[in-house]
Amino acid sequence: MKFIKYFSALFLILYNSSVFAQVSPPGLDGTKAVGWGVVGFSQALSKKFNLTVYGGAARMSDPDNWSLAHKQGIAVYNHELLYKFSNKWQASVANSFRVQNLYSEESPYEAEDPSYRYELRYYGRLYYRQQFDKVSLNYAFRPEARTFYSSDWNTSSHPFELRIRLKASASIPLNQNKTDFLIGGNEFLTAVDEYQSTIPADHHHTWSNYHFTEDRFTAYFRHVFQKADMIVDLGIMEQFKAGGHMDPVSYACFDIIFQNPFSKHFN
Repeated sequence: MKFIKYFSALFLILYNSSVFAQVSPPGLDGTKAVGWGVVGFSQALSKKFNLTVYGGAARMSDPDNWSLAHKQGIAVYNHELLYKFSNKWQASVANSFRVQNLYSEESPYEAEDPSYRYELRYYGRLYYRQQFDKVSLNYAFRPEARTFYSSDWNTSSHPFELRIRLKASASIPLNQNKTDFLIGGNEFLTAVDEYQSTIPADHHHTWSNYHFTEDRFTAYFRHVFQKADMIVDLGIMEQFKAGGHMDPVSYACFDIIFQNPFSKHFN
């Protein structure tokens, strides 16, 4: 299928790097249902480099109900720089700033004091893409270094986590113009955590064993607005945590990503 010249570069970026437009929600604790939304842009800097920037926020329910807009869950700022080695291989580096709200684990699940914490996250991703007829498969390896701070920027009792994420996703076009897609994915997460005493004079710290933390299933519908150079995703995520006895946290998600808002496309 051929496309108009103006749209061709946008489609190549989308189809070869579809994982960048669809922004999966962050996993949250102490809830049953979450609403997650994102607005951002993806800018081609050259034929090889691409920058993606977004801001997102989530609201969530208490653990015993489905009121997903009940209270604030997290706010996220993220930027990621992608390098394209070939049509099959890509790599990126990124960092993220997050403000996560903290609530009591006991009913009525009120805000803790302090009521939030900061997270600075640094990560890289390695992508591999395969094409089988109309189905595009993407595999991602993502190591993360997560650092946590209290609301006054002191180191928390859980100051550091090293996490590994492995994800496979499939993208299927739903129409001949390839403006509508169905995207499904599954991601496994494992981690090792550092813990330290909250007493200033006590510098003792311990490390957890390397362990499985959760499994995330995602399903998204995507529409590409050709004239507006914009991608809109609507979807769901089911988060199965280790020891959760198959009782998942459910997410309703949307994201809007503007393509190349600051310059022309690179052919």
